[in-house]
Amino acid sequence: MRTFDTLKRKSDMKQTTLLLIFVALLNYACSGKQEQNTEADKLTADMISLTLEGDSTFYGLVCDGFNDTILVFLPINNVGADPDTFNILNASRQRQVFGRLKIGDNVAVVRNANDSTIAEIVIDLEDLNNTWYYQVMPTLHHRADMEGRTEKQMIASLPDSIQELLNVPNEYTMQIKGDHTARCFEDQQYQRSEEEASIIDYPKAKHYGQWNLFNGKLLLTEMQMDSLGNRHPVSTDTAEFLLLNRDTLVLRFNDGPRSYYSRKKLEEN
Repeated sequence: MRTFDTLKRKSDMKQTTLLLIFVALLNYACSGKQEQNTEADKLTADMISLTLEGDSTFYGLVCDGFNDTILVFLPINNVGADPDTFNILNASRQRQVFGRLKIGDNVAVVRNANDSTIAEIVIDLEDLNNTWYYQVMPTLHHRADMEGRTEKQMIASLPDSIQELLNVPNEYTMQIKGDHTARCFEDQQYQRSEEEASIIDYPKAKHYGQWNLFNGKLLLTEMQMDSLGNRHPVSTDTAEFLLLNRDTLVLRFNDGPRSYYSRKKLEEN
C-alpha cells in the first residue's frame, strides 16, 4: 500500500476533493482502519451525482494487489465496502484497458453483462484528466470566382507559396478536468493574415464545457453562452476510446478517429 507521502506527491496534479477522498477511502479499505468520514461521504456522493442516468459504469479506486489479470477495486460510492475484484484478463487482451493503472487512481469500470466479476472496459481517469493537443489541417476557402472548378483545379491555379499554406496545421487544445468540466480552444499564437484568411479555412474548435462517461464511451458536451452570461448545452459528441496512455489519446468520433498528444512527459523531463 502506498504511504500518505506517496499519495501527497501524486495529489499535486489532482484537485483537493480527490485528495480528501483518496485519504479517507484508502486508509479505510486498504489499511483496515474503521473510521467514518462524513466529509468524504459527502464528496463521494457529489462525484457520483455526476454520472448519467442509465450509465452502467462503476467508479472507484485502484487498491494494492492489482495486476494484469486482476483489478482490486474500491467503489467510491460506498465508504464502508471492502475492495472488490474484477477479472481484466480479457479486457487487457482486447486492448480495452485504457491508461496505466496505479494504486490510488480513480478508474471507471464497465462490467460484463453476464458475469459481474469480469470487467469489459477499464478507463484510468487519472490519465484521461489532462491537457490534450491535436492538429487540424486547413481547407481551401471557396470564393465566387472559383465556382465551376474542382478542388484540384483550384489548388493548381494558386501560386506555390499559397499552396504551401494548405500544408500548415493549426494546433487546438482540449482540457479534460477531474471535475467533469472541459475546455477547448484554438492556438492563439497562430494569427493568419488577411490574405491567408481569404484563401484557407481552419475548422472551428467545438467549445466543449462538460464531459461524462456513458457505458465506457466519452461524451463531450458543447456549451454556448446566452445574453445573460449563462452557459447552456447545445450538442453532445460521443467518442469511443481507442487508445489512452501517458502522452497519447485516440478517440473515434462519428466522422472517424482523432489523435491527441500531451506535453506532460516533456514538461516532466
